[in-house]
Amino acid sequence: MSGDAYEDAVRIATSIKDLDGPNVNPVCQTRLYTHGRRTERSLVLLHGFTNCPQQFDALGKQFFEMGWNVLIPRNRAAEAGAGLGERLTVAGLSLGGILTGHLAETRDGIERAVLIAPMFGLRPVPALGLRAITQLANILPNFYIWWNGQLKDKVGPSHGYPRFSTKAYAALFEAGSGVFKAARSAAPKAESIAVITNAAEPRLDNQFTYKLVDLWRAHGANVSFFEFPADEHLPHDLIDPSNPDQNTERVYPVVVKTISGA
Repeated sequence: MSGDAYEDAVRIATSIKDLDGPNVNPVCQTRLYTHGRRTERSLVLLHGFTNCPQQFDALGKQFFEMGWNVLIPRNRAAEAGAGLGERLTVAGLSLGGILTGHLAETRDGIERAVLIAPMFGLRPVPALGLRAITQLANILPNFYIWWNGQLKDKVGPSHGYPRFSTKAYAALFEAGSGVFKAARSAAPKAESIAVITNAAEPRLDNQFTYKLVDLWRAHGANVSFFEFPADEHLPHDLIDPSNPDQNTERVYPVVVKTISGA
C-alpha cells in the first residue's frame, strides 16, 4: 500500500515538474529529492512571494541528506507530499507560510506544519485598512510595482522577481484572511504547528501572526512559537542563502530543529 502511495506521489510530483516550461527560469523549477522509496518522513517546502523553489533548495538538501524525501514545488504540492513519507511535514516562508497555515487547517494527514515569517499583515496598516486596500486592488487594473524603486531589476536574488503584481498581492492577503476566518471557527487539522517570526521585520506586522497563534491555541491546538530577536537584524527572507543580508548559520539550525520537531 505504501509503495502505491509513493508511486502516486512521484507521479503527481512529476506532473508538477512538467508544468515548468521553457519560460520558467531553470533554477526556479520544481525540485524533488527522493531516496527511491517512501521514507519515514517527507517534507514539502513552499517558497515566498515573487521567489521560487531555489529559495529553499539548500535547506531542502539538508533534509534529504537526513533521510527525508523532499518536494519544493512551483505549483500545487500537498497531494504528492503525503505519499512521499509516512509522516508529512509542510513548511513555508512568507506567502508560503500563509499557504502552510491554510493546509494545516484544511488537510488531513499533515503531522507538522511550520509557518516561517508568514505575511498576514503590514505595518502600520490595521486589518480594516488592509481589507480596503485588497478590495481596491481587485477593482483597479493590475499594476506591477518595483520592490525597490531605486534598484529596480538590480535587487536580488537573481532568481526572484523584482516586481509584484497588485492583484497577486491582493490575492495573498485574501488567502491570509481565509486562514483567520477558519481559525476563528475550528481547530486546525494538523497534528502540530510551529510558528517562527522575526522581530526585525522591516514591514511585516507580526501582531497578525500572534493573533493567529492565540486563535489556534484557543481551540486546543498544539502550537509552538519562536521569534528571532530584533537585535539580530535578520531580513524578512530568512531562508534564501543568496540574500545579501542573510545569516543562515544562525537561522538554519533553528529552522531545521523546528521542522524536525526536535
